[in-house]
Amino acid sequence: MELTLPTLVALLLAGAGIGLAGGLLGIGGGVIAVPALLEILSHLPVEQRLPLAIGTAQGVILLSAITAVHAHARAGSVERGLLRAWLPAMILGGLVGVFAAPFAPVVLSLLVFAALAAGLATTLVLGLGVPAEGGLPRTPWGWLPPGLIGFASAALGVGAGTLSGPVFGLLGIGLHRAVGAGAVFNLAISTPATLAALAGGPWSIAALGQVSLPGLVLLAAPAMLVAPAAARLSRRLPQRALAWGFGLCLYAIAARVAWRALVGV
Repeated sequence: MELTLPTLVALLLAGAGIGLAGGLLGIGGGVIAVPALLEILSHLPVEQRLPLAIGTAQGVILLSAITAVHAHARAGSVERGLLRAWLPAMILGGLVGVFAAPFAPVVLSLLVFAALAAGLATTLVLGLGVPAEGGLPRTPWGWLPPGLIGFASAALGVGAGTLSGPVFGLLGIGLHRAVGAGAVFNLAISTPATLAALAGGPWSIAALGQVSLPGLVLLAAPAMLVAPAAARLSRRLPQRALAWGFGLCLYAIAARVAWRALVGV
């Protein structure tokens, strides 16, 4: 990665956006980091670029989630019931995703990434939700959504909180309730995914396996600085405004990633 001034500024701004999204919505930042890194690493062949972007994004999610979880825990916004219901299945799905990721075709991975981002944006912007008095489903089928979320998060570098937030919304669980749990989900899934990325290739000054050191530092540092303040702010802001703002950003990201996939990345 060539650290020109535009690259440096782009990484720092993307990192600040990751911290803001993680603190306000419990979103893991991969949905911002992966597209940003695909642009910055455009000089590399796509077979190298996507694994490096996903691996670096997992490291950023991990580091920013640490501060976000700490802030949400201090604020008392982590609902243990949500964690008990979903975390075991999500971790299992994440482990499967870690092993499956290297075998997925690049174009398919990007199109799935774009489809997920667009679907999430739609649930947020339209406020899709079903009043669910009992909360999460308690049948064995209730493990399917967290398992799939864990799988997609690990395989595509999308924070588990990014995917779980809108799904919680569909179940009638508001963003303000889900945000703390989303931060914990980010931490739980990004930890094994980052370890796998670190072991995925040789280490050098520029990269540790499939984790770019400059990308990791320049994305994670501003994210870790911004996330705690954003987490404290999240409980004071209107939920619909948060949902609309991030939903519109997700549409733009989805369009860009899909375009890159269709024109050969």
